[in-house]
Order: sequence, then C-alpha cells, then structure tokens
Amino acid sequence: MKFSVRVAILCTRGDTLLTNTEPGIGFHYLPGGALTTGEDSAAAREWTEETGLPPGPLRLVGVVENFFGPPDRRQHEIGFYYHTPAPPELPDSPFTVQDNPGVTCHWLPLNATEFTPVYPLVIRDLLDVPPGEIRHIINHEE
Repeated sequence: MKFSVRVAILCTRGDTLLTNTEPGIGFHYLPGGALTTGEDSAAAREWTEETGLPPGPLRLVGVVENFFGPPDRRQHEIGFYYHTPAPPELPDSPFTVQDNPGVTCHWLPLNATEFTPVYPLVIRDLLDVPPGEIRHIINHEE
C-alpha cells in the first residue's frame, strides 16, 4: 500500500467549485498536491504553482484519511483541505494549470458534483464547514 500526504484547495465562486481535469480521465479533482518533508506552506505553494497567483486566505476545513485504488494498488492518503474564495483575477473560462500543461482548471457547478465525479467524493461534506470548525473524515473508495 502506498502512503502519501497532500493538500487540496476548495476554491469557490458563487455556486461553482474550481476543479482540475485531464483529457480522457473521466473525473475531476481539486487543485493541490503532495507535501514535501519539512514544508510548512504547501497549500500556498500549490495554489501559486497551479494558478500563477498569490494565495488569498486559506482556511483549513478538513482532514481526510482517504483509502482508494484497486486491490493490488491500494493507496492511503492523508489530505489537508483548505477553503479559499476565488480571487477576481481567476478567469471565468477554463485555463491551463501553470505547472502542468496537461491539466485544465474548470469552474464546475456545485450541483454537477452529484453526477461528475470529483475525487475524493467526500469533498461535498467540506464545502459548508463553518469558520472555526475542522472536519475529520475517513473515506473508503473502491
């Protein structure tokens, strides 16, 4: 089993969520990435690497223990999920991720997350976390 630690950013604008996707994968995921040992501002770094913009306020809303993947390649991931409102500089139309030209950012309507997979699937539970609260979720996906 592979183990990893990552950060992800829930960036919202009105009733939309900023997601990443790649041609042919059939699902979306949140901007973010892996932490490196000793790093203390990974969410800010990932945001800047992907959007080219300095981060706004990043509020920790959840810690997700995520178990996923096929039986022969199961993964255990600890994810730190941060919320930030969308800065006005982000375009309304899809744009290419700055540090990975094969990935595109899209504004996905929140109601579309019911039929468009955004992994991990539990992110909807993190969209309405009140200030001062942090959710801990254990998630098992097949």
